[in-house]
Amino acid sequence: MADRRRGLALLWWTQTAVLFVLAGAGSANEPVGIDPERFHTTGAPFPGDGGYFIEFPEDPPSAVERFVEVFPTALTWPNESLGNFLAKILRQDRYELHTELHAEPLGIQYVPDRPPLIIEWNELFLGPGPLAEGIRTPTGAIWRPAFWVWGEFRTAIQYFDNGVGDPAAEFANRLDLFGQINLSGTERIVYGVRPFDKENAAGTGRRFLGADFRDGGLPGGNGDTQTLFFEGDVGEIFPGLDPYDFKLLDYGFSVGRMPLLAQQGLLINEDRIDAVTLTRNTLNGRGNLNLRMTGVYAWDQVTRNSPIAGNPNRRDNNSSMVALLTESDFFKRTVNFDVAYVEGDAVHGDVLAIGLSGIRRHYLHHNTYNTSLHLLASFPTNGVTPYADQGELLFAQISWTPHHYYDLVYLNAFLAIDRFTSPARGPLMGSPLGQTGILFAAAGLGRSGAPLGSRTNDLAGASLGYQWFFNESRSQMIWEVGGAAETDRGTNRGVAGTGLRYQHAIGQHFIFVVDGSVAKRESAELGVGGRVEMRVKF
Repeated sequence: MADRRRGLALLWWTQTAVLFVLAGAGSANEPVGIDPERFHTTGAPFPGDGGYFIEFPEDPPSAVERFVEVFPTALTWPNESLGNFLAKILRQDRYELHTELHAEPLGIQYVPDRPPLIIEWNELFLGPGPLAEGIRTPTGAIWRPAFWVWGEFRTAIQYFDNGVGDPAAEFANRLDLFGQINLSGTERIVYGVRPFDKENAAGTGRRFLGADFRDGGLPGGNGDTQTLFFEGDVGEIFPGLDPYDFKLLDYGFSVGRMPLLAQQGLLINEDRIDAVTLTRNTLNGRGNLNLRMTGVYAWDQVTRNSPIAGNPNRRDNNSSMVALLTESDFFKRTVNFDVAYVEGDAVHGDVLAIGLSGIRRHYLHHNTYNTSLHLLASFPTNGVTPYADQGELLFAQISWTPHHYYDLVYLNAFLAIDRFTSPARGPLMGSPLGQTGILFAAAGLGRSGAPLGSRTNDLAGASLGYQWFFNESRSQMIWEVGGAAETDRGTNRGVAGTGLRYQHAIGQHFIFVVDGSVAKRESAELGVGGRVEMRVKF
């Protein structure tokens, strides 16, 4: 087993080294001057005579660029043929990129009307027109009160069978409804409910309004408060304390019940947590363009995550959490460093978790690459429990856009060593591996789970996906293949599968979604899933 782990670790760090080579080769985005000897013009010399644009010669790629781009180029090869095949099947035009710069004027282009919210009182959301004079508060701040209501409704018919559990065949509905009172550009009160689904008594999941075709009706419906928080900025609420903005009083804060996300959901992914936050923004110096630091204290509604397969995320009102979340913008990359500590009872235990990540773009000869590298670790501080364990999670993402298209190719990979424990994850958020792709992420509606859903205990896996855009980006198709294998020889948790997702926008408010997947786990039957969903945004 030790040899196998060393081999996996070597493979992982080899991939990471290649990505860092990409980072070093990303200096091609530096501005350069234009040498008139190296370019020429084509077309008529005047705009009215049929077009006029400049052709720039391409510099030959360096040896490093040719080596680094061999693997992405091989993965890109099926994109064009598969995209053209799907375009014929769907009878839609592919959304191609046209880069010629013509001197002919395009004229006034059509701009769609602004879709209104359900309620827009006193001020429109992104609406045209003059701003109201406002009300001067005793602190000197100018408030322009407004009230908005918006939300999203999801309804789906779906079937899901992972080959090892109870299949689900159901009609499920979900409504996320929000109201917002704006006081100024930085101060607001947000209230949200989810009246069509209800958290179960154990705090391990939610039941959705609809019908279960196998077991009868699905209970749902509640008036519980899902979201209720106030956020503002000290410097904006009390402008008289620093009229010339020299005292650095721009501290943002929020208090109440809110969602919370850290490390793109790998470290923390809570949909409802009672907390207070304090944020200091716009710190800079020594190459740091902007540093944002947020302190968090959560006293209730903390959902504990278990890295052991089969254990659900469980809400524990006896747990509390403190965290420091940071984000630093540099010239070519964004770096996040986050740390969180959760203290719980004897059943759930205490755990310290940290996360470090780097996100950047790389400009090479053929493509522009987007990469995201994450290193996370957890440490129990008062004994090991199913919800507080020791482990590491290495996670990498890379994506790029093939030539002449708006399509996207992505490759994501992870390596979970021992049992990495996320400090807080919502009941429907599954494990941190949901960021790997559509095969590893649940729908968040009903009992339809992730086709390759797995926990972060001694596991390695990856996903490769192609995303095609059609009909001027009104339609898109994702095809993904992926799999995972255990790194502990004593278990049989290997799984592999493939999935498709088609989405089509209807008007300005509707999105039609079709999902299908096939997966096979070791020592289990073939798993299949399919769903048809309509999403309404208002």
